[in-house]
Amino acid sequence: MKKILPIIIAIIIMTQTVAADNMEDVISAWKTIYSGIKGAAYEEKSSVRIDNKEEWLNAIKKANLNLENSITLNIRNFKAEEYELSQLKSYDVSTTAKGNVNEDRARITYSFEYNPNYKMLRVLANEKLYSKLDLEEKQVYSAVKQTTADIIKDCKTEYDRELAIHNFITDSYKYGPAGTNVPRRAHTITGIVMDKEGICEAYANLFYMMCRLAKLDVQFVTGSANGIGHMWVMIKLDGDCYHVDVTSDDPAPDVPYRERYDYFNVTDEDIARTHTWEREDYPSCTADKYNYHIYNGYVVSTGEELEKFINENLNAGKTAFTFRTRNFIINSAEEIKKLTTNRGFYSIAVTGEYGKESTYNVTLK
Repeated sequence: MKKILPIIIAIIIMTQTVAADNMEDVISAWKTIYSGIKGAAYEEKSSVRIDNKEEWLNAIKKANLNLENSITLNIRNFKAEEYELSQLKSYDVSTTAKGNVNEDRARITYSFEYNPNYKMLRVLANEKLYSKLDLEEKQVYSAVKQTTADIIKDCKTEYDRELAIHNFITDSYKYGPAGTNVPRRAHTITGIVMDKEGICEAYANLFYMMCRLAKLDVQFVTGSANGIGHMWVMIKLDGDCYHVDVTSDDPAPDVPYRERYDYFNVTDEDIARTHTWEREDYPSCTADKYNYHIYNGYVVSTGEELEKFINENLNAGKTAFTFRTRNFIINSAEEIKKLTTNRGFYSIAVTGEYGKESTYNVTLK
């Protein structure tokens, strides 16, 4: 049998040679026969012909949008300086390349590793890509989709849907882990959902994903908060844009079910007190109709209004409430604390910026 086998292979190859148009077909046929004899399935990578840089960029972009693991390109008139890998540098996709160049022709396979958030949001845009997620990502995607449907089912307006999502995230997760060596997982939707904690990128991406599922018009904003790199979201309601920073509304240390709305639908002027971003890259946010405090009437402009507001909340049995001042300055926490004395509480915590217009959060025990 050992003497017969090479002859059989040779005869088959000769037959393939007659039918083949070129040597590449002969090689492909031989590889198929050889892999069959070895008991292994040989897979010949399909390739795409590229004639210029624009076609190259479009082919890579299409592969990324479809979450392809790799793509093989046959590039004509190849010039290394025109096809530098650095041009594909992206936060969402890491690209490596391997191949060969023969004079002015190149056959190169580009392999891709995707940011987990990019994968999740690509599936959100096209659920036909669901199979591209790993098992844990699939579980999280399905859970987020179902949770969003559940918490917005009784919401009548876009504002109500946004508020329900904001409160769910700030109530369900905490900021962390602390430190400088934050694991990549803490940046992701999967990480924050499975581990119940994450940093700003995870908060912003989860809020964005849930808003999109709720048919809300949102986009990411990248910049800094208090001098540290940061990410948040901008939402459009009734044609006007607002900043929403869910991370900053859930400050550490975490207190379960403590609601804060310091950064819920705020203007450029409001958020610029602590945040910076390239304003020319984003729409302007000047409207305040859907600011949490203004929309709900939690604004005080005089000492009398402050006293009335606090009494109304205490008489309603509330032990935590929030308000913002307009054309009115509170100089110290004592001005608020004195309005709660002799009401049966042994402690009061107040957050806000004194000496200027600000948002205040009051918690009593």
